[in-house]
Amino acid sequence: MKTNYRALDISSFFIKKGVSPLKLQKLLYYSQLWFFVKNDRMLFDDRIQAWIYGPVVYDVWANFKFMKRSSIIPNNRAVNLDLDHIIINHLDNVWNSYGHLSGSDLVDLSHNDLPWKNSRKGLLSNQPSDKDVIINKNTTVDFTLDSHNRIPIVNAQNTLGHYSNF
Repeated sequence: MKTNYRALDISSFFIKKGVSPLKLQKLLYYSQLWFFVKNDRMLFDDRIQAWIYGPVVYDVWANFKFMKRSSIIPNNRAVNLDLDHIIINHLDNVWNSYGHLSGSDLVDLSHNDLPWKNSRKGLLSNQPSDKDVIINKNTTVDFTLDSHNRIPIVNAQNTLGHYSNF
């Protein structure tokens, strides 16, 4: 299995599903987090930063910063990659668990996660930051696979509802 993917490579999978830049960022975060939980290693090499509206991969943000955060990214921005079947299965699992949520739902959800909360310690809620979101054994202790070794499906009511108005 290839292990040196870039977040932009992984982005194409979700772009083909029809996502906004905001939703894409959070799906990348959950893809990285759950891949670590399942495999004890990272899916992609890019840093994830603890921005005000949740986890962000800077290079991916830079590619789509011209778009409104709630606009759907055009399919022609996706590249065709031969992703390993294990990676595709993982990304399908992430999509099945989080794909039904809006970008703002995912912001709310990520703000309740230990990796993001730890990375934002000492910062005001509206204070910019380029601190890394740390994903490791300590910060993922609350993330548990279901009895079928899959990512649990998240309900919209599990989000905090704070950012869903933007």
